[in-house]
Amino acid sequence: MYHYKKFIILVCFISFFNTSNLLTQKLNIDEVVNIAIENNQEIKTARLKIEREKAVKLSSFNIPKPQLFIEYEGIKGSLNNFESRKIGILQELEFPTNYFLRSDVQQSEVDIAKMELNKLAYEVKYQAEGSYLSLLLNIKLLDAARENLKIYNDFLFTAERKYDAGSTSNLEVLGAKVNKIKYENGIKNIESEIIKSKSELKKLMNVSYFSFEPADELIFREVQLNKNEILLAALSNNPELKINKYQKEKFSNKISLTKSQLLPDLSFKYYTQKIGNDAGFWGVEFGVGVPLWFWWEQSGNIKEADREFDIASSEESGIKKNIENQVNQLFEEFENGLRQTSFFHTEAMPEAAEILRQAKISYEEGAIDYVEYLQALQIVYDTKTQYYNALYNYYSSIFKLEKLIAGDIK
Repeated sequence: MYHYKKFIILVCFISFFNTSNLLTQKLNIDEVVNIAIENNQEIKTARLKIEREKAVKLSSFNIPKPQLFIEYEGIKGSLNNFESRKIGILQELEFPTNYFLRSDVQQSEVDIAKMELNKLAYEVKYQAEGSYLSLLLNIKLLDAARENLKIYNDFLFTAERKYDAGSTSNLEVLGAKVNKIKYENGIKNIESEIIKSKSELKKLMNVSYFSFEPADELIFREVQLNKNEILLAALSNNPELKINKYQKEKFSNKISLTKSQLLPDLSFKYYTQKIGNDAGFWGVEFGVGVPLWFWWEQSGNIKEADREFDIASSEESGIKKNIENQVNQLFEEFENGLRQTSFFHTEAMPEAAEILRQAKISYEEGAIDYVEYLQALQIVYDTKTQYYNALYNYYSSIFKLEKLIAGDIK
């Protein structure tokens, strides 16, 4: 019975733990990005590739195995009857610079793998930020639609009272009902978009064990940027450009390596010798492997490395021009977004609030008819949705610039 009770308690504890994991959590955008990067399978694979390239670098110093040898000379009948016997060790080596240059080539591969990881991380960051921003937008649109629906409910109530009192037509009531149904349907559509946004975020975070709500809100925060500083940051930090830089380093080192391989190989032999019955002789031999047959293979390797370097240099020019073009376009997008959001934040939204206040009072007092009231409500709602979409475009342009410069914009 005692063990049975312990088992029940354990089951209850596990159930509570699992239930607590399913509770809604609030996550800000940085937390979502960190989870997405930490759990992304491609990033995990990219980290393993870095470790693989580091392991390959260790094999750059591939010194051949030393050879132990025994050599007999002047044998008569059997091995026990010889004139001379040598026992020693033979070590062959490439020219020493080859090992260091080969290590430099492989270090460039490590740097390329690291930068590919960095590029992938900023891509995941951009996707997570975009999905989070889309969720914030839909939440704001949902709030606006619900607020508008509440106004239409109030409007419908007022229209029905006026109709009952004989001071308005049934057309006004029917118009209010149609608009009420329209916004109810719009709310359902936005709720569906929110579900899809959350699902996309959970996929990016690679989690399924909890639901979450955003801790941030879509509010206006003015950011001042300098175009030249953005361009310099992009040309300095852009992952694609850095990958090209390390590729050029690799091919440059490869050119040096292929030329160094024209230098002679070295060999060293150290042995003890017995001549007849006299032992205790020692000897040393040094050898140089002259590359007499280098012309075809080594010349081809050098030309191949030269062309690879030229290709990477040509690609660098194209990448820089593309980055400059993206900076021009994205900075224009940013400035346009900043201009629109500033206008809506400082002028349009306060005026829309005043239009709503006055229209509501005027309609209740009979100063305006339902058509004018509907027009006022539509202006207010359109202003809000345009403002929230402008905010979305504004922050989206900042996220695009952050991806381009591989850094944060504060």
